[in-house]
Amino acid sequence: MLQINSHMKRLLLVLYLFPIVICYAQDTHYWTYRFGTKAALMGGPAVGGLEDNSSVVYNPALLSFVKNISVSLNANIYQLSNIVAKNGAGPGLDVSSNQFSAVPTTVSGLIPKRQANRLTMGYAIIVPTEFTFKASARLADNKAIVADTESAGLEEYVGQFTNNTRVSENMVAFALSYRLTDKWSIGYSNQVTLRTHTFSKTELARMILNNAAATLVSTSEVQNIEYTNLRYSGKFGIAYKSGNWSAGIAITSPSMVLSGSGTVARDVTASNLTVNIQTNPNKAPVFSRVNISANDRQTGLKTTYKSPLAIAAGFAYNNKKTLFAVSAEWFNSVAQYNIMSPQDNLFKRPTNLALDGSEFLKINESNKSVINVAIGFQQVISPKLSLSTGFRTNNSFYDRTYDNRVIQTTRTTLSNNPLNLDISSWNIYHFVFGGTFSQERRDISLGINLSFASEGSLKQFANFDKPTESSFLLGQQTTSQVSFLSYGLLLGYTFRFKSTNGRQ
Repeated sequence: MLQINSHMKRLLLVLYLFPIVICYAQDTHYWTYRFGTKAALMGGPAVGGLEDNSSVVYNPALLSFVKNISVSLNANIYQLSNIVAKNGAGPGLDVSSNQFSAVPTTVSGLIPKRQANRLTMGYAIIVPTEFTFKASARLADNKAIVADTESAGLEEYVGQFTNNTRVSENMVAFALSYRLTDKWSIGYSNQVTLRTHTFSKTELARMILNNAAATLVSTSEVQNIEYTNLRYSGKFGIAYKSGNWSAGIAITSPSMVLSGSGTVARDVTASNLTVNIQTNPNKAPVFSRVNISANDRQTGLKTTYKSPLAIAAGFAYNNKKTLFAVSAEWFNSVAQYNIMSPQDNLFKRPTNLALDGSEFLKINESNKSVINVAIGFQQVISPKLSLSTGFRTNNSFYDRTYDNRVIQTTRTTLSNNPLNLDISSWNIYHFVFGGTFSQERRDISLGINLSFASEGSLKQFANFDKPTESSFLLGQQTTSQVSFLSYGLLLGYTFRFKSTNGRQ
């Protein structure tokens, strides 16, 4: 029987947390990145018209009012992010990180045309989502978990988790705009998005009973998911321009799945864990130490990922010296659905475990409705220099029903709850400031982006506080407070071609 002085144990089994978190962009936000050299430096209020080829993405109807045929590249070339999840692994166990990373570029442009042609065409290759998150934590301590009649004193306890996820979306857009009159135009953009997502989570807990055999009691859960999904959505736009004023409305359709496949695997094990082996709910419970295993892996599953209906509107004022623009976009909610729907092929022991294999591997997703607003300003200082600034909200569409499900479940033995892969759940605010240096046929823009979220909330990665055997040697998960801060360096380049209509 292991006996160690309690003070020595607290010195030796020091409570310590090893956070390793990589985080750039977010996985539950629509407005993390803004596209186009001018739009990016103004925070993205481009639905009402900024007279550049970023309209392919924001409002295809505006392409008819673009004067110059050009190609643009822009990127957040460097970004430093800091995230702190207070009590992310239990009371006093904060998860924090500092990450330096590069963010992908975007390309957009217009196709040359003749002056008399009322039809304008444009294209864009963008990265609307690029999110990587890695977190890990470990706790070693002495805790009162088992009754003294079976294990006198405090039990040695170790809890540990790792969480890795990466989400990437790449979109190709092709837009057409038709000039109805000198003041009115309509447009339509075809948008095809490829989404790839890999996710892994490992959670384990161990304790030693204070008995003659020094019995090891352990639990663990491993999740591994990867999938791809190709989807299509269309964007219809209307634009109006008169003098220095322009305005526009853009409606994005709900997405349609084109193809996709994925793999999901999950394994849950427990050794020497006390559980109720009485299967008849009308009889008194019978507790015994048993071994438990549930395992399945399914490949080639069809995938579904949904983007919602979105409606955007905005206006802009441009007197050649001063440009002021405002935009807002409403995103509809998405009812809960399954990204993948596996069959019931579950291996489980004992065989009478109350587990449904189709639920055990099912992956849920849903989006709440959000509204984002952007406001931007540009001032021409000289023919070769203009300064820009902007602000935008970036509200999370994370559905709190998942938090409620985690909080409400008792986690008795095993849970039939489907999986949810979302991480970020906080609202972000972006400020940007920069300048554009112009030459005869090219513009170079440089800016700084500041993003922050203060006192948002996040479902706990794990909870090592007050572990019980009925909760698989873990504490009851709740939510933790999150602060997020990010600095980014913006770089843009635009080259204007000599067009066949005589304009540059």
